Amino acid sequence: MPRMPRARRASRTPRTSRTPVTHTERSGHAPAGGRTGRTRLAAVGCALLIAASTACQAPGRTDAEARVRQAVDRLGEWETVSVAARVDAPADEIHAFLRHNHERGMGPAVSRTDALLLSRMETAFVFGADRPLKDLGGKDRIDTAAAVNFGNRDVAAYKSVGADFYVRANWTRLAHETGRSRETVVRAAELARSADSLPPSMAAARDMLEGRWVQMDPEEFDHFARAVGGKYGERAQRLANSVDILQSARAQHRVIGAVRRALDDHAVLRESGRADGAERVRVTLPARETADGLARALAPLEDRFDGIGFTWLERAPDRRITAELALRGGVLSGMTVDLAQFTGQTDAGETEEIPLTLSFAPGSAVSVKAPRGARWLDPQDVMAAVLYEELGSSRP
Repeated sequence: MPRMPRARRASRTPRTSRTPVTHTERSGHAPAGGRTGRTRLAAVGCALLIAASTACQAPGRTDAEARVRQAVDRLGEWETVSVAARVDAPADEIHAFLRHNHERGMGPAVSRTDALLLSRMETAFVFGADRPLKDLGGKDRIDTAAAVNFGNRDVAAYKSVGADFYVRANWTRLAHETGRSRETVVRAAELARSADSLPPSMAAARDMLEGRWVQMDPEEFDHFARAVGGKYGERAQRLANSVDILQSARAQHRVIGAVRRALDDHAVLRESGRADGAERVRVTLPARETADGLARALAPLEDRFDGIGFTWLERAPDRRITAELALRGGVLSGMTVDLAQFTGQTDAGETEEIPLTLSFAPGSAVSVKAPRGARWLDPQDVMAAVLYEELGSSRP
């Protein structure tokens, strides 16, 4: 990711009124819609960002540790940092990897379409505050934003700014990318085709269908899906709980602290040469011991965020795993970890590499400012739009 201009500070805005206002931003971005693959990749990306940002905070004992700590500190001098995450593997290998996980009880069944999406998907995350990230205290929350794209065409985005949560969607593009295999997405895409005929009283629903930013309550995810004929149930609740963690300063810093302690206790850093103009440093740590430490540290969050759970930590392999950091110009610029390390071999008996690659850069790839003019959207607004469309289509 190229170096980005210094981002302006994100404004802090209280929850906006539900009175409709004129919207001024528009795009083809969209919320992830609860899709399991996207949500899982986002969680992995955020966790590895924290790992990269905290792995070297203990006093350096080697030259590699000292350089990495300095590289992370330099990235933390910015008020916003962007991270691009992608899985660098063919769809067939991703599908075999996820199918193997499912057979071991480590994830849901995943279709060939899901694997193809993961092979083409890139997610851009932004973490921002009103001061340099390295200066944040235990009570300072971090604003976040993310956008998902397939082949450089953005289809999904969210922003968590202060206590407010915003989403926007290009439903037609989402339906195309998912092969029209998701009932909720397909129905929303159908509604979007006639959204411009909705009356002014349904302006919030029209904005949502036409790809404008809207503000909503993430606890209502399942109700929104039901309004257009879909149902996510527990998956929607897990997504809502994940957003709750994003918006909680206490939860953010407990996660950061847990990862920092686990890596301070177990991580070993060693130089591994240069490649593509960047210095490479290898991070090695025992997965099982690290997972046990994380589970103990994160236990207080499990009751509050019921539905997410940390049982996946219990399945960490009893082996050492590695990740490679890239330092460019004295700044942390990348991290690569082979996801296959966490589960072992494929059905064919040969170890397949499933590299998750993160690219770091100072600045904002996605604005973390609250979008101007975003209307408040209730599930009832979407239900009214659905009924309006059905009544209109039934007229002679």
